[in-house]
Amino acid sequence: METIFASSNQYVSAIKIIRISGPQAKKIPKIFNFDRIKPKTFQVRKLKYNQKTIDTVPVVWLPGPKTYTGEDIYELHIHGAASIEEKIYSILLNERNFRIADKGEFTKRAVLNGRIDLTQAEAVNDLINSETEKQLELANSILDGDLKQILFQWREQIIKLSSNIEALIDFSDEDIPEGVDSHFKKTLNSLIDQIRESLKFSSYSRSIRNGFIVSIIGKPNVGKSSLMNSIIDKNVSIVTNIAGTTRDLIEYKKNLNGFAVYFNDTAGIRETDSLIEEEGIKKTKEIILNSDIILNLSDKGEFTLPFELKKLKTINISTKSDLNSRNFKNQDISISVKHNKGIKQLLNMIFNKLKELEPNEPTMLSNLRQINGVKKALKALKRIKNLSLKKETELVAEELRLSSSAISNITSVVDIDEILDEIFNKFCIGK
Repeated sequence: METIFASSNQYVSAIKIIRISGPQAKKIPKIFNFDRIKPKTFQVRKLKYNQKTIDTVPVVWLPGPKTYTGEDIYELHIHGAASIEEKIYSILLNERNFRIADKGEFTKRAVLNGRIDLTQAEAVNDLINSETEKQLELANSILDGDLKQILFQWREQIIKLSSNIEALIDFSDEDIPEGVDSHFKKTLNSLIDQIRESLKFSSYSRSIRNGFIVSIIGKPNVGKSSLMNSIIDKNVSIVTNIAGTTRDLIEYKKNLNGFAVYFNDTAGIRETDSLIEEEGIKKTKEIILNSDIILNLSDKGEFTLPFELKKLKTINISTKSDLNSRNFKNQDISISVKHNKGIKQLLNMIFNKLKELEPNEPTMLSNLRQINGVKKALKALKRIKNLSLKKETELVAEELRLSSSAISNITSVVDIDEILDEIFNKFCIGK
């Protein structure tokens, strides 16, 4: 296997870490002409080549297999000058079986060497890209193995069911012992319920990871764009008295007390002869239906929701309170963007609505690959309910095998190179 290396970042910085991992990493002292160091310690060494000093740096030696990648690792904590980095790269590339690491290759080797599973590998990338406290918490939880443990427990239950079925196959000429059938079905139904519950709330974890959607809706000129600008404290939406000014969806991400939230300023919903505006309204409806929270604006107390939105969490907002001080029947809050009245309270209401979405025991299924794998396992388990334990024992065994395999593929490398490529191509080089 080749020895790989890469810098910790691709940007200008005071210090950069060049990590080298693989069977030839132990040659680094010889390559750069410095004395070997004790494992797992920082020691300062001069990096030399052709008797010329390149840099004086802290060096770390981490012998495998109990390292991040499961391989021997050297770390060179060099000064961040491009000339130093380029010189070290040039020297290493001239060495046999040394090459620059691909995207995510260090973490990929950690998976292949059994140091972490695929869910933890995905969590590494999520951790790197986390922008909010909630995203950080989710990534760390999965990285700690919490999701792996849940999946392991499900698979253990499937294996126990499989062992019962294999026993029935071995003694197929005999009657099924009393109580075996009912116990099997009880265990099966319990497992199905567990998986269903986890899938039910998987959208919450996905929203934590990808961001919640809050859409601002209402008739033209009700104050949607003004509210959008006020929420994000930037002028990203055009504000005029002309109806239909906002024709395209305007989206902006905000960190709301730890939640990543995409605020959408939508096109005003009305009848129009403009093809451009009509397309904007069509897109608005699609976005709204996929929203987590609706901010329903009106300056006249008309809070009737268009189309099927009653299942979504909605906040009815009376706008322009500086011009109209009436308290309308169905309003949840009254605001005035002009005088910055009620904006802080509105953001608190949105935050509380997001908190209400959190399940008592949140699932950690946070991406489509994981969710689709669990759905595949669930479908196989549900098919068993329509099979006879006595007459279709081998079919039951096959469905259990398919379910177990689907769960295993979420965490393990089982001849799935295309999945590995999909996962690690999203990583940065150096991780």
